[in-house]
Order: sequence, then C-alpha cells, then structure tokens
Amino acid sequence: MDQEKRIDSLTGIRGLAALLVVYDHLGEKGFFVGSGLHLGEIGVMVFFTLSGFLMAFLYGDKDPSRRAISRYAISRFARIAPAYLTIVIFSYFIYSLIDPHFVYSIDNSNLLRHLLFSGNVSALWSIPPEVQFYAIFIGLWMSLHALRIKGNAALLIVALALVVVLVTYRAQLPGTFVGSKIHYFFSGVLLGLVRSQVTATTGMTALTCVQAAAAALVLLVFSGVITLELGTARELYLDLETAGFAGLFVFLFSFDTRLSTLLLGNRIIRICGDCSFSMYLLNVPLIYVALSLLGNRPLQPMLALPVLLAIVAAAWLMYRLLEVPANTLLRRLGTRLLRQPPATLAVHAPAIAATSIPVADPLH
Repeated sequence: MDQEKRIDSLTGIRGLAALLVVYDHLGEKGFFVGSGLHLGEIGVMVFFTLSGFLMAFLYGDKDPSRRAISRYAISRFARIAPAYLTIVIFSYFIYSLIDPHFVYSIDNSNLLRHLLFSGNVSALWSIPPEVQFYAIFIGLWMSLHALRIKGNAALLIVALALVVVLVTYRAQLPGTFVGSKIHYFFSGVLLGLVRSQVTATTGMTALTCVQAAAAALVLLVFSGVITLELGTARELYLDLETAGFAGLFVFLFSFDTRLSTLLLGNRIIRICGDCSFSMYLLNVPLIYVALSLLGNRPLQPMLALPVLLAIVAAAWLMYRLLEVPANTLLRRLGTRLLRQPPATLAVHAPAIAATSIPVADPLH
C-alpha cells in the first residue's frame, strides 16, 4: 500500500475498538460494574464501519480487473483466515477433548460452519458478516467502476436498491448475515469513498477543533456526564444514527492532525490496533481461563488490569508469530499463482483451490 494510504489513526481506532470489547467483556464477568453503554457492541460496530471505510478508501477508485479482484481476495483471506481458523481448530479440540465447558463450544455439530466462516459461537458471531461484506464489496466495486469509466449507472442503482432493501428489513435478518449490519458497512463505504477524494492541506486547525469536540463528547458520554438511553444491545445494533456517527467518527479521525496522532497514532494504541483481530479472538477464552484460575476469589477492578495485560500480550504474540508470517506466506503464494500463465494454472487447478483465498492489507 502506498505510504499516503497509511493512516496510523485508523490503526489506532481498531485498537480502541478492541479495547472497548475487552473492557465490556471484563465488566460482564464481574471484574467491575459495567457502564450500560454496550461498549462491546460499540466496538464491534466500529470494526464493521472501519471495514467498509477501508475497503472503499483503498479500492474504490481502482480498476476491478480480474487480477485486482484476485489480489483483493487473497488479501482478505490472508488477513482473516490464519488467526480465525487457528482459534476454531484449537477450540474444537479443547471443547471436545479437554474442557466441555470451554467458552468457544465448537464440536462436531458446528465445526464445519465455523470452518466455512459462518459460525456463531460467542464472539465468533461477528466473523460471518465481515467475510460476507468482503464478498459483496466486489459487486459494489465493479458498479462504481462502471459508473466512473463507462458512465453506466445501472449496476450502482441496483446495488443501492439492494442496500436500501437490506436496511429496511435489517431487524428481520439473522445477526450473522451481513444484511443485518449493512448500515454500518455502508456508512463506512460512503465516507471512505469521500475520503479517498479528499486531501486536507488547509484548515487543519479547524479540523483539529472538530476532532477535539468529538473526542470530548465521546469522553463525556463514556464517563457518564452525558446520559444516553441506548436501549438493548439489539436495539443499538439496529440504530441508524449510531451507524452514521460511527462513520463520521472514522472519517473525522482519518485526517492526520497533532491531536489524532496524540490520541490514536501513539505507539501503545497502534500496537493494540495491529493485534486487534487476535485480541478480539482471544479475549473471551483468556478471560474464561483467568476466571478458572481465580476460582472463588472475589473479583475486583484491580484484577482486571493483569488480565487485560495478558490479553494484549497474548494477542501481540499471536499477531507476530502467526498473523504476520501466515499473511506474508499466503500473499506470496497468491502472487506466485497469479504470475503463472493460464495454461499452467489449468494444469494445477486442484493446488489453486487448496491455496488461493482472501486477506487484508497493512491498514486493515
């Protein structure tokens, strides 16, 4: 990815979202009194919105050639699959052979669903909508290209009509289906497309002031100074205003200012952002292990800190030792396959089916 496309604050936003999820799960398990703001759900909403934003920002103005789509698919798969499938397989063996009470209850009845990125056990429920969005984004990408290059709006009109239908009936759709969360992805896509066309060179002082106001507002809400009635977690997920605010927040802090660098571009939050996916996958089972080790000992806030540090440390190790090497390997394999002439690809079709699949990019 071009250096100009590298926005550290967006990595920081991912880190913040992951920390919100961990904080909420610790509160749910009794380490401290929860805020009632559904911070874990807000973290997931930010993840969804950021996915839409990044896909539009990185790919929206590119030519969706067969080669580009193949590279996109390889990138998506290499980002998600290594860590996710490792957790699924280990959870299957732990639940089936070691601990029948393990929090990721994956057994023979649902293993295949999880291997196919369609399971819904515990925190893994959010993976299917993410993967489905990566697939449908290809259609949106092609429709944008048709409008921009050929002046053909038909595909984009169809795509937008489908989005409207999904948004209208989102409450009736399963939570693991991308349609039930399409308003978050689409909010990100819309503002990501705008951001890809904007280069802020003037008015940075005013932009910093707006960022400061937004950060202050969020802090006042999270601290309880401003009280919001958000309803149930399900009602919050269905809320269109929340999707709009999430999109605006990501858009606003995608501009590099001194404030955004201080808050979201600092070393600590970027480390959390880099390993945010592993943190999301690991936090629930590691909290489960911590509770098992603590036994009947009364839980208190001071015990949450070592658990949090253990989660971040484990996530960082998983990121460095699994995610990065596997991502690099899969990208290289995919690139090598794409370089082969068609005749060679036809001869080795079974090998392609076994090795070519999607990942992410340095930003996401």
